This record gives sequence, structure tokens and C-alpha cells, in this order.
Amino acid sequence: MSRIPVSRPVMTEEMIEAASNALANERLVMGESVFKFEEEFARYVGVDHAISVSSGTDALILSSIALNVRAREVVTSTFSFIATANSIVHAGGTPVFADVLSNGNIDPKEIRTRRETAAVMPVHLYGHPADMDAIAEAAPNVKIIEDACQAHGAMYKGRKVGSIGDVGCFSFYPTKNMTVGGDGGMITTNDDRLARDLRKLRDCGRVSRYEHDVFGFTSRLNTANAAIGRVQLRHLDEWNDRRREIARRYAEKLKDIEAIRLPPLGSKDVTPVFHLFVIQCDDRDSLAKHLNENGVDTATHYPIPIHLQPAYRDAFGFAPGSYPESERLSRTALSLPMFPEMTDEQVDEVCRLIVEHYGGR
Repeated sequence: MSRIPVSRPVMTEEMIEAASNALANERLVMGESVFKFEEEFARYVGVDHAISVSSGTDALILSSIALNVRAREVVTSTFSFIATANSIVHAGGTPVFADVLSNGNIDPKEIRTRRETAAVMPVHLYGHPADMDAIAEAAPNVKIIEDACQAHGAMYKGRKVGSIGDVGCFSFYPTKNMTVGGDGGMITTNDDRLARDLRKLRDCGRVSRYEHDVFGFTSRLNTANAAIGRVQLRHLDEWNDRRREIARRYAEKLKDIEAIRLPPLGSKDVTPVFHLFVIQCDDRDSLAKHLNENGVDTATHYPIPIHLQPAYRDAFGFAPGSYPESERLSRTALSLPMFPEMTDEQVDEVCRLIVEHYGGR
């Protein structure tokens, strides 16, 4: 069996042809495919507006700016990719961290808001929706920015993530559940004013071609990337269904191994999309080494929580022990291969090697 990667983006002839047609027949920037992609993505998520941007990070930054977090605080998780907190800093705000639950999502009981709190930025980590009701209850009268960069299509109590807070932010980086063939992002909202502001911010602050009334950015999504995204979006639900099938197969074959902790598979209220399938084990590095030596790639998401990253320790004075659950997960979390074209045989091989590592237990 050939080497099994952690993830593998899908890129078909249909997607390549869509990009080629866009390059040949549309404006290269802000072409027709961009606006069609936005319309289709908004309809998919169930919101009035979708504003495409050049990355998931830009989606978070521009949303934070549009919600005026400057010189104010934004509460978010320390157990995430660093772009989550960086977006707050780039928008002129101050990140205030909260610890997480055992599934990696922000713990609503750890959220503390003050007069200076502008927003809460929950992360739907690994494609598993955060507890949005409890978050809203813990943070009344503040804006909610959903970091849905890993959760395209995930559902919380009958609503798609990205439609629950004031804004939702998505990434189309190649490892995500859907991609645009490179960097790209999307912001979703039902707020008409916010949508207008975001469209200006992503396009140099333009009111018209040569008139600009805000300090904007060049954060547009390229037309060819949008054309690929349109095709990918049509396949997203079937790909997410396959990810859930793979997750159930992993869970069934690994359920009797006491040394590992499996991720939650969902409930009547929560439908995850398994951007990643992350187990927890005390001997994480040893297991990863065994899998790697036998042709299976793994990854660690994330080995350093944000508050212990050098930039954040230097700027804010964080020290180990501040957020114990996040720090525990950073030592125990291991991402197994997960991608929609993964075969049952590949899943079985990964599981066989894990069972072998633990001596058949």
C-alpha cells in the first residue's frame, strides 16, 4: 500500500476547466465567477450575504475591523491556529484567551467579558461546531465572530455554522474541506451594513473606481480561484458525508483501545464535518513515529497553544500553566489521515497499525 497522507485536496478536470474558462473569458479580478460564487455560498450557508476575500485570515481581520474591535478586547480560544488571534491583533484589538473543553472548542464557562469586550471569536475546531447557545449566554451584548475556517457545512441545531453569529469566516486553503485551488476566504453575514463595509474593505476602501472613504485592503479573491470554488461547493456535502463515514469507521475499529481518546461523532444538535480526525493519547509522539515508519503520515494540531507562541509570550507575558486543558491537548492531540477520497482499506491500515502499536489491546 502506498503512503497515506494526512490530507489530499481534490482537483478534477472539471475544476481545472472551470479555472481555464474563467482565465480566458472573464476579468481576472472581480470577474463574474466571483459574484456567482458569493451568491451560491451565501445560499448554501443560509445567509443574505457572502463576501469573498483572499484568505481565511483576511476574513477574520476584515470582520474584526468592520465590527470595530480597535482598542478593545476579543475573547477567543488559545487552542487554534495562530491566525485566529493574529487577526485580532491586526485589527487593533487585544486577544483575551479562554481555555477549551476536551474536544478543543472554547469552554463557555471560561469566557469572561467586560466593558472593554467587543466580541467573542469561537473556533469550530476540527470541523466540530462550538456550543453557540452557551457562548451567546456567556457573552451577552457582544458581537460574535465565528471562526468557521475548518467547518464548511457543519451544523448546529439545524443551522450551518457561519449563519449563527454576527459574521462567519471561512478559509479555502488547500487542506480544508473545500478549496479554491490556493488561498481564499469568505465572510458570511445577514447584516446589510456590515456587508457593504466588508466589500469596501476588501477592495481598497472603494466607493467608486477612484474614490475611497475608508482605509481598505487589497484582499480580493481571484476570478479563477472563485471558478474552482463554485465546482468544489457543489461537491462539499458528498465529501462531508464521506468524511463522516471515515470517522465512524475509525471510531468503530479503535473503540476498544483504552490508551486513546476518540473525538465526538456528533449528536442530534451537532453535525461535525471532520476537517480533521484527531485522537488524544499520552504517547502521541511515539504513536506518530510508529505510523510514520510504516507509511502513514500524521500531524499535530496544535503542538504550541497560541498563548505560548514566542510572539504572544513576548507581547503579553503569558507563561505555561495559564490554560491547562489547551496545554494538555497540545501534548496529546494527533491528527490521523482524513480526506474524502480515502479508501476503507486505507482507514483499516491506519487502524491496524494503531492496534499493533498498543500490542493488540
